[in-house]
Amino acid sequence: MRIRIFAFSYIIYAIYYVGRVNFSVALPAIASDLGFSKVTLGLIGGMFSIIYALGQLINGQLVERFGAKKMVTFGLLLSAAANLLFGYAEVAILMILLWSVNGYAQSTGWPSVVKLLSEWFGRGSRGEVSGLFGTCFLVGSMAALTFSGYILTKFGWRTLFLFPSIIFLLLIVPFNLTVKERRIQEETVNTRSIGRLTLSRKIFVFATAYVLLQFVRSGFELWAPSYIFEVYGTPLEYAGYGAAIIPVGGIVGSVLAGWASDKISGAQRAPVMAVMTSFLVLILILLYKSVEAGFLVNAFLLFLGGLTLYGPHVLMVTTIPMDYDDRYGAASIAGFIDGLGYMGSTFANPFIGWLVDSKGWGAAITFWTVSSLLATLLTASVWIKDRKTLSGRP
Repeated sequence: MRIRIFAFSYIIYAIYYVGRVNFSVALPAIASDLGFSKVTLGLIGGMFSIIYALGQLINGQLVERFGAKKMVTFGLLLSAAANLLFGYAEVAILMILLWSVNGYAQSTGWPSVVKLLSEWFGRGSRGEVSGLFGTCFLVGSMAALTFSGYILTKFGWRTLFLFPSIIFLLLIVPFNLTVKERRIQEETVNTRSIGRLTLSRKIFVFATAYVLLQFVRSGFELWAPSYIFEVYGTPLEYAGYGAAIIPVGGIVGSVLAGWASDKISGAQRAPVMAVMTSFLVLILILLYKSVEAGFLVNAFLLFLGGLTLYGPHVLMVTTIPMDYDDRYGAASIAGFIDGLGYMGSTFANPFIGWLVDSKGWGAAITFWTVSSLLATLLTASVWIKDRKTLSGRP
């Protein structure tokens, strides 16, 4: 049963991405067909991000009350409807509204799947399980981009929003038949409130560190192809291939971090986070200093950057919520941490663009380095406090 729960939850969340990255792939075609400005297109994408972040905070609480299966079913139905209608829309304000609705629908996914995992896997194996599971959004994103590119080329951008609707509707029945919830929490939303979460020092520290790492992640995801293209003069097609090595490193880092937190640090997550983020600082410094070394050396550094970024990233947003499920609710914590992270992204993306325009790529890398250093200090503070607490016990 556990393997089945893991596999189906993995597939479900990976497939969520088919209904969200399709907009990015369709964006040039929409601009050409409907004559929208980049400002309008930016508003559509920006509203998705804001509503997605707020939705995480809300849906984390709702999953605790109504259960993961109901929230995933609701989310898939709502995302299917939003995608379908978006594919037929032609008016900018309607498209902004529909994609905002899709942002909320998509935000049901992560708190729900983390809750399912926390119910079926014990603390001793949660690091390894969450490390493996944390690769789902990387695999899902890469697969969805490939699939969307093919559909766009063969059938046009409107069909790109029809296919996710069909896929989501087809998944609902097997998901409900296959996945079982071990226990559904009866606590009211008040007992698992966001206010209570913010009063937890550890959760607040991990959430703040996650926001800082999200600055780096959003920078890597959005700006890596442009960085490779502009700094190394690589053709744009190959710049995309070069950027793809970052999530490959992320997959390795996710699995490695989960394994190490179980087998080496005895289910203590903070030491692994602190060590990996400190190496991320070093790698970013080397990336800043090694432009003259050429593309291949820097591609390897980007791989290591993905490894040391996504390892602690997955521990913070997957393993930590599972570890504290009994105290605060895994879905509540996952929604709280991930929601704050995406709010950070809405600040980081335009800020990095401004930095590059006004100061150059060196300033952007400096910003990522400082963010990683602060994340290291925060996670190290938890590590030190935990060691003092453990050493004081009889």
